[in-house]
Amino acid sequence: MAGTRIIDPSTAIVVTPFHEAHAVRGDDGRDHVEYDLLITNVFDGPVTVSSIEITNEAGKVVGHLDGSELAAATQMLLEGKVKAIPPSASVAIEIDLVLSSGPLPTRLSHRLAYHFAPADPHASMIGSREVVGPEVAIAPSAPVTLVPPLSGPGWAAMNGCCVPNVHRDVRIAAGTRIATPETFAIDWIQLKGDRFFEGDGKQNKQYPYFGSDVRAVADGEIVGLHDGMAESVPLQPPTTVHAPDDYGGNFVLLRIRPDVYAIYAHLQPGKMRVKLGDKVKAGAPIGKLGNSGNSTAPHLHFALLDRPNLLTANSLPFVLDDYELTGKLDATKTDNDRLEVMPASGKIKGAYPLVFGIATFR
Repeated sequence: MAGTRIIDPSTAIVVTPFHEAHAVRGDDGRDHVEYDLLITNVFDGPVTVSSIEITNEAGKVVGHLDGSELAAATQMLLEGKVKAIPPSASVAIEIDLVLSSGPLPTRLSHRLAYHFAPADPHASMIGSREVVGPEVAIAPSAPVTLVPPLSGPGWAAMNGCCVPNVHRDVRIAAGTRIATPETFAIDWIQLKGDRFFEGDGKQNKQYPYFGSDVRAVADGEIVGLHDGMAESVPLQPPTTVHAPDDYGGNFVLLRIRPDVYAIYAHLQPGKMRVKLGDKVKAGAPIGKLGNSGNSTAPHLHFALLDRPNLLTANSLPFVLDDYELTGKLDATKTDNDRLEVMPASGKIKGAYPLVFGIATFR
């Protein structure tokens, strides 16, 4: 066998993409390419991925992930971070590839380095400590352009793309696939000064934006509606969620084009301004911002989905046509529930509101 080239060397892990990647221009002026890699450990000991190199179709390195950034992006499939992949288990690694200029790649490839305990009795059967591949295609369709779902100043984009958080990290099994329903979903909460609420925040009425008008982001048809769920009590675990549809609380699904649905979740009960089958125009009233379903404070959960299901759809990227960026939240710096607002300003056209940005909508 001397001199024979080894084809497909044995490895401890298998790497596959969940689905194609999606790119969106953020309000930072850069393109964010979002996708997840599924890493399955077929070894009998724990395995740790130590680095990921990302290349474009020409073989040029366009991204690299290691250290604390890789640790934060390596997660259990449903929730929670993990450092080493347990034997016969799978994890997800979130990729936020940020590109500053030039045309987008059409596909990406990867080189993953990993390690495991050298004393493992089966270490000798592993022929390579790296995996080359897989390729991930970037969806060719451009993000949908929308008008904002709210109006007025001080709207903070919470739990949105593109850093790890409770939206970006969501993955849900759907029979033959793993869905990523919240990659680009945003929780909109309005900031007044340096607070979201008055007093102790334990009543919905203490949130000044509770009951704000929610509007259609595009022309479309109402194809889903769930109403009648009571409001949750702020800052407490919700008690009314008993079935999949309950997670969105009172919600509306607006189909704006084939296989593109806008979801408005956690609305107030009995305040819907639409009914099933209605045709609406961009800017038309939909309902009132509330705190129903899987929610611990009033907010609007807004997203675009590729099918009419809040939990098993894949999240789609979108951009807002026109708004003003007025600040950025540093959510790590609080004092008695007061948040630090960092200066930021600029007219934004045709961009996605990145997480922690504060926007003024007309």
